Amino acid sequence: MNKTATTEDNIQIASKRIIGSLEGPKKGPLVILLTGMHGNETAGVEAVSSILELLEQRKEEFRGRLLGIRANLQALQHGVRYVDEDMNRIWFTSIIEDIRSKPEHHLRSSERVEVKRLLRILDRLQENSSEKVILADVHTFSAEGAMFTIPGKVNEHRELLSQIYAPMVFGIGESLRGTALKYYQKRGILSFALEGGQHTNQLTQYNITASLFLLLQALGCIKSEHYPEIAKFREHLQSHTRQLPAQTELVYQHMIEDGDEFKMRPGYSNFQKVKEGEWLASDRRGKIEARCDGYILMPLYQEQGNDGFFIIKEHEA
Repeated sequence: MNKTATTEDNIQIASKRIIGSLEGPKKGPLVILLTGMHGNETAGVEAVSSILELLEQRKEEFRGRLLGIRANLQALQHGVRYVDEDMNRIWFTSIIEDIRSKPEHHLRSSERVEVKRLLRILDRLQENSSEKVILADVHTFSAEGAMFTIPGKVNEHRELLSQIYAPMVFGIGESLRGTALKYYQKRGILSFALEGGQHTNQLTQYNITASLFLLLQALGCIKSEHYPEIAKFREHLQSHTRQLPAQTELVYQHMIEDGDEFKMRPGYSNFQKVKEGEWLASDRRGKIEARCDGYILMPLYQEQGNDGFFIIKEHEA
């Protein structure tokens, strides 16, 4: 009886986690759209839901498989970045092995339970897929400003992401420790992060929808003749990012430690130019000034989070 109940509970939990799925009649890649890793980032969940609804109408034209997933159900329910610890900072091999080996009631945080439940789905997908697997980790941020992507190092990432017209930022994927993105890249999965816009900006959901549609086209899952929406999505993204550098790289990351009392100065937005010595933020020690010229990225305007801001510069090919 206990085993049956546990199985039923797991099925019910998994059904809540899965936004939707789609399998076309023709072979193609397995595309996993991972959303809601942080519970205050709901635009990705909504965008993926709308994408699946649109694609379902012409399911017979789809190649491959598509799955949309909510990652952190507890945080999403409470509308917070995380409940106990940042779910996107615990994807170290040693921690993941510990999570895999322990029963849920022995795990020390809500996020580790969420990871364990998420792994049940992701592991099964990888084991049962003979096709290429692509994982898009969808996020939003607290400041206003333009969207961007965080690719891996391989050229295949650049070639693919160049087709969705969002600026690519190199180096952040390597500097952030314990991310799901880095974990799956090390396992040979073509993985990237999509930062779609400010959390609650009405444009953000549309940015994500447009980007992921162009991604599916670039992967050969859909064709423009079957989805006339693609033309307007492309036009929107080209217009939205036209004035931005296509490729940038990280030059500085401001980390926040417990007790810092960090506060970003108001008015900064993604890709805003800053000058060396410019007063950007303050903490208990005083002013925090820009270490160099560049563009500011993801200035922190929310209570939870350990990255105060990043400074990037144009990428030298």
